[in-house]
Amino acid sequence: MKARTFFETIEEILLQSLKDELDLTPKPGCVDGRDSGPHADMDYDVFLRSISSLKGYFFEIMEVSNRKNTFDDTFEAIRPIGMKYEEMMYEATGGINTHKGAIFTLGVIASAIGKLYYDNKYITIDLISEYVKKLCANIFDDFNKKEMQDSNGMRIYQNNANHSGIRYEAYHGFKTALDAYDFYKKTKDFLRTYVYIISTLDDTTTINRVGESGLNFSKTYAKKVLDSENFDEEIEAMDKVYTEKNISTGGCADTIELVYFFKRMDDFLDSYMNDFLYNKEERWGIITKAIQDSNKPIITLNLNIKGMHKDKDEFEPIYKAAKMYLSSYECIYEDEDNYSAIYLAKGEAIDEKKKFVHLEEEHDFMRFVDIDVIDTNLKPISRTELGYAKRTCIVCGGDRFTCMREERHTQEDFNASLNAALLNLDK
Repeated sequence: MKARTFFETIEEILLQSLKDELDLTPKPGCVDGRDSGPHADMDYDVFLRSISSLKGYFFEIMEVSNRKNTFDDTFEAIRPIGMKYEEMMYEATGGINTHKGAIFTLGVIASAIGKLYYDNKYITIDLISEYVKKLCANIFDDFNKKEMQDSNGMRIYQNNANHSGIRYEAYHGFKTALDAYDFYKKTKDFLRTYVYIISTLDDTTTINRVGESGLNFSKTYAKKVLDSENFDEEIEAMDKVYTEKNISTGGCADTIELVYFFKRMDDFLDSYMNDFLYNKEERWGIITKAIQDSNKPIITLNLNIKGMHKDKDEFEPIYKAAKMYLSSYECIYEDEDNYSAIYLAKGEAIDEKKKFVHLEEEHDFMRFVDIDVIDTNLKPISRTELGYAKRTCIVCGGDRFTCMREERHTQEDFNASLNAALLNLDK
């Protein structure tokens, strides 16, 4: 998927996760679809305006992160973007802090995804968490800065030194949210998951509102509700108690937003892979029909790119260069967005395969291209059955299947070889 389309899709998922959290009802300690809970200065419509003000934020974060920068440099690059959208949030809400925590938590999630896209790695929830850890490895260094000594952030950090807080959660790759997602996968119940988060998280917004004793009360109460045989009744009572006792669970809201995101992201990744497999089957159907109709071998052109996204803009020069060697063939199908094409062969399958093996050996960039020949019996012609050596590893020149099986090279190693090929393409 191209960067713009991919980032737009992820931003929609992130924004929808904010809406999911808002709509979760009843939500003890927070604004929900029914009432404002203990937050008299906020309501549902204020949160909707706040969410609308963040449109474009996550896209901007991912764009800035989709570059060859260190994790530290990337984190510094996204800071001013977060500050800009924080101001936009305050403008939209009339000065009310609705999503300051989410601007940070989902912002670093978006940054991790932007870097993963640049590195072209197959995205998983666990890998996003690992990238968040790298982005936030030095997150506590802020408190060593002189200008932070008298800040509100420092006061909150010092007052809650015995508790995790948002920086601690990010530093550990949002492990609490990952644990909550595991809980959700067992229960398939977001309300129960929210109560589970309340029972486990040292929510600093709770502490700042009702102190240590209030936090202990909140966590104990949540555990009692989770263990209850009448959960639906108990959570309704819990919602009223938290409003009466002025208990805020804002940090838990930030955490359930992450759980919603993880779920939606997993669903998207499943759909993404299903579409990939479907497209592969569709192309095979085109090949089969073309051979039946023409009684000629087929030539397929695809990119030999390691990673989740084989259609990135920077790969286009390699695809176009390879297409030049097929310009005299009749193209019967092309997916330009995904750099894939199918051609009718002009000669015998074996002769065509020999021709393209020669091109693969002659040009360095052709290591990143797969030109396959399929005979009229629907059998792909291999290099080895014609007496040629197997294709070697792109990175080291050794046996590529051994390198793949033993994971001898990182995605960064592959990217370095690819970048070198792109630089030498016109030479």
